Amino acid sequence: MSPEATASWKRAVPGLVISVGALALVFALSDTTALWDALRRMPARTWLTAAGLLALSLALRAAAWQRLLGQRVSWPDAFWALDAGYLVNNVIPFRAGEATRALLIAPKAGVSFWYALSTVLVERLLDVIMLAGMLVSTLPWVLDLPWARRTSWGFGGAALAALLALMFAARHREAIATRIAPWQEAQAGWKRTLARWLTAFLNGLDALTHPAALAAVVGLMALSWSAQVVAYWLTLRALVPQASMLWAAFALGSVGMGIAVPSAPGGVGVMEGVIVFVLGALGVEASVALAYALVMHGVYYLVTGILGWIGVTVYGVAWSDLLAQARGQ
Repeated sequence: MSPEATASWKRAVPGLVISVGALALVFALSDTTALWDALRRMPARTWLTAAGLLALSLALRAAAWQRLLGQRVSWPDAFWALDAGYLVNNVIPFRAGEATRALLIAPKAGVSFWYALSTVLVERLLDVIMLAGMLVSTLPWVLDLPWARRTSWGFGGAALAALLALMFAARHREAIATRIAPWQEAQAGWKRTLARWLTAFLNGLDALTHPAALAAVVGLMALSWSAQVVAYWLTLRALVPQASMLWAAFALGSVGMGIAVPSAPGGVGVMEGVIVFVLGALGVEASVALAYALVMHGVYYLVTGILGWIGVTVYGVAWSDLLAQARGQ
């Protein structure tokens, strides 16, 4: 094994340990018979509907990314590159699929890899803001506790501050770029790297300087997340009839924030652990919550796997080459 591969595996070990530990814990909390019964109660039409809604969510996300790229590419180009990136994220840790998306789309858009990557970073920052907003809007309602309301205000303030900072950076990106330009000649390597990343990030804010483009991106991202909320809700109701859409939004928001924790590719273990914990706080038995988590994770892998493989085929890239490029970024 090459030194680079050895170093990559060493970096992945903490995430793998966390994933294995989380899976061991949730299965230990569950009863095998009850888990199997819950899985058998899930109608095929329910998870197929969830799969369709997830595909719709990806389609809307691709449209938002297309606008972040200044509509330099067609929607199909953005959609298949995005799906290929999700597939890579399923098999390689450290969100390597984000680099894959940038590598595939950059030649189509006629921009540099770093410019393309910056649009992905902006998209992910908007994700964090929206997920925080999702938690803010649901936490006080699903957990009627004093600390829940205080926590929701904290999340809300952080999300608002992040959005305002993003808008400020978009408006003043040229002035900020001028200030950090000397860092690119600095002796310290970390400073040159930081300058490169900041410059790329600022380039990705270009589309957000236009109010109409900003509104379109935010609106499409909101619709994308809404489709996932509906998918989570319909699936949850098949196992927990009294579950409200607020429960689904709370679970999805928690998962979205929770998978920021280091884990195996695809958030294996962490997603299951977060859902079992969150639904447990709402009174759902651990075996039922785990069955729900396994179904939703399975649907995610099914949709992103199929669409991602089609995306790789559409772009005509060998799978081995794609993985090698993703690891090298």
